[in-house]
Amino acid sequence: MKSKTFVMMFLAIGCGLVAAYLTARISAKQATPDTQPVLVAKEKILAGQVVKDPEKQFVMMSYPTGSTPNAITSLDDLKNKIVNKTVQPGQWLTPDDVSGNFGIDLPKGFYAMAVKVDAASAAGGFILPKSHVNVVATIRPSGMGGKPKVVTILQDVLVLAVDQTSVRPEDKMAVAQLSTALLAVTPNDSQKLTLAQSMGDLRLVLRGHDDEARQVLTPLEGGLDGDGLMGDGVAVAPRPEKPKVKLAVAKQDLEPGTLIDDPEKYFTVRAFPEAIEKAVSADDFAKLKGKTVRHSVFKDGVLTDKHFTGEEAPPLVTVPPVKRHVMFIQNGGSAPLMVMYKDGLADASDAKDEVHDKVKGKDSKSGGPVAQPADDAETK
Repeated sequence: MKSKTFVMMFLAIGCGLVAAYLTARISAKQATPDTQPVLVAKEKILAGQVVKDPEKQFVMMSYPTGSTPNAITSLDDLKNKIVNKTVQPGQWLTPDDVSGNFGIDLPKGFYAMAVKVDAASAAGGFILPKSHVNVVATIRPSGMGGKPKVVTILQDVLVLAVDQTSVRPEDKMAVAQLSTALLAVTPNDSQKLTLAQSMGDLRLVLRGHDDEARQVLTPLEGGLDGDGLMGDGVAVAPRPEKPKVKLAVAKQDLEPGTLIDDPEKYFTVRAFPEAIEKAVSADDFAKLKGKTVRHSVFKDGVLTDKHFTGEEAPPLVTVPPVKRHVMFIQNGGSAPLMVMYKDGLADASDAKDEVHDKVKGKDSKSGGPVAQPADDAETK
């Protein structure tokens, strides 16, 4: 009996020790709850200040899990961000407490520029943040003879905010009253927009949410007249282009009597804006074969039926001028003998008359005195 009592006593003591150990573990675990790392400010940071070096301005500390909802835990989430409120030392931040550009989600490489609008010039107030628009400018005329001009200066521009609202309202389809629209523009577009505002009025044209096309839009200039726009280079509707007429044209100069054995050898086809009376068209081109040219046709001249009708014009004969030469022959003291040459042949009849007149000291043609040649010009 004695041994049995000792065994039971030792079992009771062991169970008590195990229970005490487990109770101590549970109590220790409850005394040290789970924690998470959170970034807190090391110094005072004013509202609007840019976090350039988050490693120097923030420190990592442990907080009980669940005690710091949405707290920022990464230094990369703070670098180059702007603090929207004043932060005291030891205070942690959330993503809502910092922004890239004072709460405006501005795309990289773009500027935010405000333009003055109203409900009429902003698509009746249906232009809201995150909308995409075209910017159309009406340029006022300069001087008495100037004409107004309408130019689309920008296309597919992102609207960042309307007045002071940068978040698209979920319960509204349009804004009843508005005065400004904040647009995301490139540096070059900001200059165009500034110049356009100084020269006239701006309108924002609402685009579809899935419309990314950019069209080539020609500026309109002029005034309203009758059914539509009239002005320099602007028409109400494009006028139908006149059909072009294909006519036969000479490749070279053609003399009367030329037989057309191969039309393609002498003629080609060219397009003209309108028909010419009795001109040979491309359809009648093959019919020229076997015809004879009756009147001269010049190079690049349009061929007509008149060139093949009537009697053949006689060829133009050009009579060359007669070349006359005179030779004087004097033998001693006798009167000089003059011999007339025409085209290299001696003409005795004209020579006798000339000699008779020379002897008398007169010119047979003019009747005046004969001009005496110099001694070195005489032919003996």
